[in-house]
Amino acid sequence: MNSGITAYSAVISKIFQEVIRMPMQQYISAIERNFEKYVDFLCKICAFEARAKDKETINRMMDYVAEFAEAEGFQTKRTPMENCGDFLCVEMNAGAEKGCSFMAHTDTVHEKGVFGENPVTRLADRIIAPGIIDCKGGIAIALLTMKALMENGYPKHLRLLMTSDEEVSNILGGQAEVDYFRDNCAGFPYAINCETSEGDEVVISRKGILKYRIDITGVGGHSGIHYFDCKNAIEEAAHKILALHAKSVPGGITYSCNIIAAGNVPNIIPDACSLTVDIRVPRHADMAEAERTVAEIAEKSFIGGTSATLTRISKRPPMEKNPETMALFDKLLAVCRKYDLGSLTPVESGGGSDSCYTQAAGIPSICGMGACGEFCHTNREYALIDSISLRAKILTMFLLED
Repeated sequence: MNSGITAYSAVISKIFQEVIRMPMQQYISAIERNFEKYVDFLCKICAFEARAKDKETINRMMDYVAEFAEAEGFQTKRTPMENCGDFLCVEMNAGAEKGCSFMAHTDTVHEKGVFGENPVTRLADRIIAPGIIDCKGGIAIALLTMKALMENGYPKHLRLLMTSDEEVSNILGGQAEVDYFRDNCAGFPYAINCETSEGDEVVISRKGILKYRIDITGVGGHSGIHYFDCKNAIEEAAHKILALHAKSVPGGITYSCNIIAAGNVPNIIPDACSLTVDIRVPRHADMAEAERTVAEIAEKSFIGGTSATLTRISKRPPMEKNPETMALFDKLLAVCRKYDLGSLTPVESGGGSDSCYTQAAGIPSICGMGACGEFCHTNREYALIDSISLRAKILTMFLLED
């Protein structure tokens, strides 16, 4: 008798789940119907090769994105910026109950031409292009999600914020950019950053980033005649680099010196050397320690007779794992399981992102919901084409379930 009841319950449960799925199919169909249009859109925006300082190219890309979005039925709002490309807000149902604020960025790390004369290559299962996963794929995913929802009468206010200097830690936008995120995400229940992703990963925390330049002054001279009278600025830089790297801790603060500039000819001991320090900080509480450490090492003369100045280039706080972020992840994972949309894996990333600003503004935030692929920041960067529709489906179902 019990086995019969159990079997009957299982059948009823299955029927119930199918009934639930039926209205959702119209949203899936909308994503599949619009999919190729948005993949073509993605290829076109990837053809705009632009680093953060390439204001002209980014603005031309924003012209195209705005034109495309308006033709799709969205409203756009452009924010001119002095030192970087303009910011663009694309939204639907403005003034209605707030649903979600998406985020993405338009700049890449790549110099023009790194991907060849034709920077976009579409293969059977992937697209190779500059910024395809970091983070232009996320732009296409957010807009495809919004399109599917708009076509089916979704009533809430959705917004996509696109900025243009994420790859340089927002040094061009400055405080105005921090204010832009705070003001435009205010009142939304959460912010979803459509940043790069590998496999089924979703980012639940990111490290903060401090960048400094240390300019060292020594005593130069002829390497054969004045060797013992000189104070080699490169030698002093080497000691500082080793001292900084020795302070790095697995799972904690790391110090990485990745750019060094000194010397002009091989037989002259240089009297100047400049090095750039990239510091990754997992917790807000660690920021002061990192700042103190780099200041102490910059000030100390290891070989004697040298001096140094320390200049902070940028400061981006961490996005720490917290209960609000984990609640968002749990809801996304539940949607995947309910609608057979694969799985998601939470990861804590050493990279930074703009999610730190929305979290700092008190808005529950999650990151890494963009296109899936590999090799961002290299000329092998690619996105898996199917991930565009998959991530759009996950986000669509998430918003409908919320």
